[in-house]
Amino acid sequence: MASAEGSGSDPAHNQSTQQVPQSNIEINSPNRFFLSASENPENILVTQPLLGMRNYQSWSRAMVLALTAKKKIGFVNGKITRPEDDSPLYEDWESCNTMVLSWLINSMHFYVSSSIMYCETAREMWLELQRVFSQGNGPKVYNL
Repeated sequence: MASAEGSGSDPAHNQSTQQVPQSNIEINSPNRFFLSASENPENILVTQPLLGMRNYQSWSRAMVLALTAKKKIGFVNGKITRPEDDSPLYEDWESCNTMVLSWLINSMHFYVSSSIMYCETAREMWLELQRVFSQGNGPKVYNL
């Protein structure tokens, strides 16, 4: 006679090993390349678009907060690096990087975004914006 312990016929045993619903796994996913269904390239993460040097500091702070909330700050601060092209993670990284690039571009005035539109990574774009618009480069930007 088979024991109920191994057969799964014990209701208490079945309840304690039930799977977590898929939606909860997605919401709390530890995957840093996870994108929820509500995240799309048209999203605008900050209400004030980047206009240039005059609002760069407040804009960058707002973007850091928004990207941190979305668990995508690693794409601009360098903590999430590009995997090798043949890595199984490359496609997921590329999707997320492209999404973050879109969010950055959508949060800028067109004359700002047109000058950095062709950066390939969110990190590259972030560093270029920092180089051009941070306060330490005021005289350089003025001369341009």
